Amino acid sequence: MTDRYLKELANLHAVYETANQLDSVPLKAAIESAAARSAVMLGSGGSFSVASFAAYIHQLRTARLASPSTPLDYMTLPLRDATVMCFTASGRNKDICAAFDEAAQREAKPLIGLVMREHSPLHDLAERYKYSRIVSASSKLFEDGFLAVASLLGSAILILKAYRALVGDITPLPTTLDEFMQSRVSVSLNQLIKHTLSVVGAETTSVLYSSSLKPAAIDIESRFVEAALGNIHVTDLRNFGHGRHHWFAKRPDKTAILALIGDDQEVLANRTLELIPHDVPQARIDFVGPRDEQALAGLIVSLHLAAAAGQVRKIDPGKPGVPEFGRKLYHLAPARRRKARRTELTDIAVWRKEMVGGLKTSTQINELRVLCERGIERITQSCFAGVVFDYDGTLCEPDARFQPLSKGVATGLNKLLAHGAIIGIATGRGGSAAERIQEVIEKSYWKNVLIGFYNGAVVQSLMDGPPTPGRATPDVLCVEEKLRTAQHFSACSFRSNNFQIAISLPSLEEPSTSVRIATSIVEQSGVKAAITCSNHSVDIVFSGGGKTAVVEAIRKRVQVDDRAPVLRVGDKGRWPGNDCELLDDAFGLSVDEVSASTESCWGLSPRGVLGVQATLYYLDRIDWQHGSGSIHLE
Repeated sequence: MTDRYLKELANLHAVYETANQLDSVPLKAAIESAAARSAVMLGSGGSFSVASFAAYIHQLRTARLASPSTPLDYMTLPLRDATVMCFTASGRNKDICAAFDEAAQREAKPLIGLVMREHSPLHDLAERYKYSRIVSASSKLFEDGFLAVASLLGSAILILKAYRALVGDITPLPTTLDEFMQSRVSVSLNQLIKHTLSVVGAETTSVLYSSSLKPAAIDIESRFVEAALGNIHVTDLRNFGHGRHHWFAKRPDKTAILALIGDDQEVLANRTLELIPHDVPQARIDFVGPRDEQALAGLIVSLHLAAAAGQVRKIDPGKPGVPEFGRKLYHLAPARRRKARRTELTDIAVWRKEMVGGLKTSTQINELRVLCERGIERITQSCFAGVVFDYDGTLCEPDARFQPLSKGVATGLNKLLAHGAIIGIATGRGGSAAERIQEVIEKSYWKNVLIGFYNGAVVQSLMDGPPTPGRATPDVLCVEEKLRTAQHFSACSFRSNNFQIAISLPSLEEPSTSVRIATSIVEQSGVKAAITCSNHSVDIVFSGGGKTAVVEAIRKRVQVDDRAPVLRVGDKGRWPGNDCELLDDAFGLSVDEVSASTESCWGLSPRGVLGVQATLYYLDRIDWQHGSGSIHLE
């Protein structure tokens, strides 16, 4: 009666080896910016088990909170300021797609999807929100029957490998599934079904687990209920002692215990199980080794437990039969937000400012609306002497900062220049930025492009090419040495010259914390400097720098006074972001983070349109004629 499901289990050996050979770099790159943040892991049906596994691995590897959630939970709670990762094998799950859209509308960052297909409706949806990332892992071996089997194992292995790579753990998984299970589980795969028949055949099975086996316990409950294999209770070893044991006192003849024990909790498990009445059937499976591998092995055990229960119940978990009302339930429309979101420019500006400033009373929101209306009116009715763009995160996505600028950005910049605009570009980099910009700007326009290298320490025409920084001064070297010897920066890499010190941060490091620590060290050294951060680094810029130097250079170039409006576009407008000074102006537009100021740093792109996509939105609406520019926003 379990023929189809047993075939799927037999296929797991090939699935394991295929998934183990997958390149984890794309997923690792996608989750890098999530490493220092809390996370919501979204899954529905079988993918909820993947979400639970991902939440456990995120907490284990980053020491940040993570929670598995269903799409309905996420969409009905006002969650914000957290990473969102969505898991779906086919990419067709309507509830996951609806939650992904909701997360994009909330501008959850980063927003990531893992799909075991190359193309899907979720891929199409992500095209509307360019800042999001979809990672594909495609193989015919990952296709499932009624229950998620191959896709579950494939996803879990890829997640495990990506998080290991994130923290620099290069330890490979064993080559074969048999080697892996023999090294991690006390019961062999070919004995697992026999070992657990007595407990999965009970009317109710209570699954006790230690923390690394929680994803497995969640998957067991899901698998047993979805295929009608039995009643399941799940709880951890200690929570079991807080009242749940009473079930056994009342129903000892209809209940059994399955104990999944890892995390070096053998002593607690022994003491717990010894206290259970002897007439209650028990089966125990112990797990050893790295905790991420224990969690993975637990999922594999869960897959086999469903086969054992299927034999007892005479149900094939791979094809249990779906009633007509069940099909109708599955195809119900996903939950939708109760009210359509307002898309007027003022509403978007207010929402983004409110997100930064926290929850406000209705009176405060009304006051904020008036101030936003005033700011939007000013920015849309002014004429600009020039436009200054930040580089990383504004003209190019952070993960593409060493690649050529996109065709859309190149077209937009050249169009402005063709109409006579003077453009400034402010960057923390040196020569590498000049080379990328020269690749896409027509040479006849180079003289009208002013570059502020090293965060504005050197401002010169694109025609002049890359700058030549001098050697770091004794003061700079002294500050660098103090930073290098600080425990907080021990795993960082440093680049310095006479203008600045750039500190590249590990993935798990929160940039704002690093800014505070660097600021304290620099202040104690007695050297004057400005300290800001990007997604991946901390910049310490010494006197003479600042991205507003590019604004001043444009005013000087077009011979206007120091109050003439210059449009500024950047991504890190909130302190300690490296565009906070540049965008702290009535004519500052952010493509990502806005500040709490009600007089500057506006986010006026549509909701969910961030990064380079927002830059293109602004570029398309800038009009340049008769020596000045204006922006027409809808």
